[in-house]
Amino acid sequence: MTFRRKVTIGFAIGLITLVLVGAFSYRSMIESGDVRAWVTHTHLVLEGLDAVLGNLLDAETGQRGYIITGEEAYLVPYNNAREHVQQNLTDLRSLIADNPAQQETLNRLEPLIATMLSALQDRIDVRRRNGFEAAATQVREGSARLHMEEIRLLIGEMRQVENGLLKTRSEEADASSRTTRVVIVSGEILAIAFLCAAGFLVWNEIAQRSRAEQEVLQLNTDLERRVAERTAELAERAKELARSNSELQQFAYVASHDLQEPLRMVASFTQLLAKRYNDKLDDDAREFIRYAVEGATRMQSLISDLLSYARVGTQGKALAPTDSDAVLTKVLEGLNIRIQQSGAVISRDRLPEIMADPQQLGQLFQNLLTNAMKFRGDQSPRVKISAERSGVDWKISVRDNGIGILPEHGDRIFVIFQRLHTKNDYPGTGIGLAICKKIVERHGGRIWAEANPAGGATFHFTLPVAGKTVSTPDPKIESKVM
Repeated sequence: MTFRRKVTIGFAIGLITLVLVGAFSYRSMIESGDVRAWVTHTHLVLEGLDAVLGNLLDAETGQRGYIITGEEAYLVPYNNAREHVQQNLTDLRSLIADNPAQQETLNRLEPLIATMLSALQDRIDVRRRNGFEAAATQVREGSARLHMEEIRLLIGEMRQVENGLLKTRSEEADASSRTTRVVIVSGEILAIAFLCAAGFLVWNEIAQRSRAEQEVLQLNTDLERRVAERTAELAERAKELARSNSELQQFAYVASHDLQEPLRMVASFTQLLAKRYNDKLDDDAREFIRYAVEGATRMQSLISDLLSYARVGTQGKALAPTDSDAVLTKVLEGLNIRIQQSGAVISRDRLPEIMADPQQLGQLFQNLLTNAMKFRGDQSPRVKISAERSGVDWKISVRDNGIGILPEHGDRIFVIFQRLHTKNDYPGTGIGLAICKKIVERHGGRIWAEANPAGGATFHFTLPVAGKTVSTPDPKIESKVM
């Protein structure tokens, strides 16, 4: 049997013993609590019986004092005793609801008490009407004393029954407590014995493992040496990768700028050719020239958008506290002519101060607003810009009433060159929302789109609260991704 198995078995037996002892102790405590609750219940019944008898005696004493003296002050304890007796009987019936025999005795007791109280009241009435002598005669000839004796006997019977129950329940409570103590002590002894055995095995194993630790230390030394060598190799490769990324980035800019000039020449000379020889060209030639000019122009737009996409990660400014409301105002001023031409109605909330690159934030607003006016429906564009606090970020929303977005296309629209419509329906290069996504991610946030139930779409994006530190992606790594 292995060391681990021995220790596991020892601790398991000790633990199981403790659990069983705990379970039995808990059960015993519950049972003991129930028994003691019944003991308390019995004491309450006895107190209720004493209260009934005591209040009857108080009522009788108050009635006697009034008959002798004729003073109303003696009727105060009498009246209080009558009220308390009724409450005592109600409480007593509730307490003995579990004991049919006691309920039967109480059924015999209640009429006697009512008869006695009625007799006491009759004496008081006689004293008031006819004076002391008539009341005294009523007392001598009355049966209240006999009723009181019967009441005492019945209450005595009920007390005897409750005393018997009290004795039995007290003995059960004592027995339960003794059993609980024996089980707890025995279980603790067994559990300690098994735990001590397991501890001895652990102590014996320590000596053997100390030698193994020395071997492990030697292996760790060798491993650290190998890790250091591997780290140096990775650092060198990282430098090479950084140089490669820098060269690739430079090549991309040079290539893009160099492509722009030939495309401008192709478009210009093709347009010049169409203008100069327009009367010598047939319809097919004119159409071919139009295709060439459109293709060159579209290629220029595509290269320009690609440069904008690349500059998000490579030419962005450091994030600083920025008044996003002022940035939006400047963007709306720049789009004023387009807004008027499209008939768009743009409403806005007061936007907060955030950590951002103002130029890229303006580009983000411009792209989203341009999309809202481009992908319009039959109605004039209506755009709502709002903001709300979301933890340590601000969530800014741009809602429109345009053609909307299907839920399955919610992620696709942010992928570069992904278009949901043909260029004939809605012109563009398919890079605008990809630039938005890259700007938001550079700011440490996220962007997503939701379809509006009433039509249109809502673009949400999160940006950090002013003062929050944001780690922006390394532009060298981004250039590699491009």
